[in-house]
Amino acid sequence: MVEMRKRSLEEVKALSREEAVEIMQHAGIVGAGGGGFPAYFKYKRPLPHLIVNATESEPGYWGDKLLHKIYLREFLELFEAMKAVFEFEQVSLGIHEKDREWYAEYEDYVDDGVYDIRYVPDTYALGEEKTLVKHATDKKVPLFTNNPDGSRRPGMPPDVGIVVNNSETLLNVYRALFLGKPVTTVFFTVFGMEKHIMDLKAYEAPVGASVREILEISGIDVDEEVAGADSVVGGDTGSERFVIADGGPYINEILDGRAVKSGEACIKRTTNSLLLIPEGRQSKEYARDIKTPPPEEGFVSLVGKVSGVRVPLAGGVLTPAIPVVSEGDEVSYEQKIAEPAERGFSVGVWASMAGRVTSVGGGAIAISGEAAEGSEAGAREEVSA
Repeated sequence: MVEMRKRSLEEVKALSREEAVEIMQHAGIVGAGGGGFPAYFKYKRPLPHLIVNATESEPGYWGDKLLHKIYLREFLELFEAMKAVFEFEQVSLGIHEKDREWYAEYEDYVDDGVYDIRYVPDTYALGEEKTLVKHATDKKVPLFTNNPDGSRRPGMPPDVGIVVNNSETLLNVYRALFLGKPVTTVFFTVFGMEKHIMDLKAYEAPVGASVREILEISGIDVDEEVAGADSVVGGDTGSERFVIADGGPYINEILDGRAVKSGEACIKRTTNSLLLIPEGRQSKEYARDIKTPPPEEGFVSLVGKVSGVRVPLAGGVLTPAIPVVSEGDEVSYEQKIAEPAERGFSVGVWASMAGRVTSVGGGAIAISGEAAEGSEAGAREEVSA
């Protein structure tokens, strides 16, 4: 395995395609949103064009904009490295027209020739890769295409020479290649469908942190305000409680109230937002009217501040990783706890907190421990810089 360590820009540019792909796989990088497709697979063969999907995929979201404001220099360095390692002829930043002013600083560096900016219409279907390609280029991803064995599959951007990754996924690529850091955290927001519910919060939290704990940190009384398992979105209950969704007003997964209250529901690598929906209402009712101001504090780091995690070994199309720890083991923050499986799509899994392994099974590794003062505290300072 290629060593996970810090590298300068020149050292990263000197990596071979195969070495960079291996680092991405072992670092645990998957699409940070949507289906969580393994990022490493997209870079295995040469393609001419990388599109960075910086369009917020749902109303009310701030993740892409905040990441690009905070990590501008890191993204610029990554774009240069990606062109060298993966031989991209062009790197493009896909942005909503309405966000021109927010991304104005990126315009200052366009003339350097490393990347260009593609402004696209302000519609939220653009979070879907095929639609983004259609608006950002003169190409159209086919609806279906043929496999070598003659079978048919849905078309994908690589079929027209394009790789699409979102902002957080590429920040994780930067951290792996430049800092030697695996994926142990997720960037996401917490907000309500109506202004009176709560102010929008933005966090960088450990993978596998409990949704209950995140809501409590956000000021929500889970036992009193979260609806139970008998709630049906769209039913008329007259209740002032809330249903919790993983996602936005258009596309989301409604979380079981029992799982939220018990602490079983956890933050996934693909979590972009936790949305509080008034019980008995449909989230799409609000979608056109949602206006959320940017959080004053930016992303608040919760690394080392949660009591436990359940780190998933798979998700989406992934084959579960193979655990290399056992119940009762003490693990450190960012310690590798599972190796990629040899078959199928699979990625490495790393401890998102220091503590004791309390269970291995059910598709996850559970770790419990008090908030760390040592290595995790140092990590909080680094990721919040």
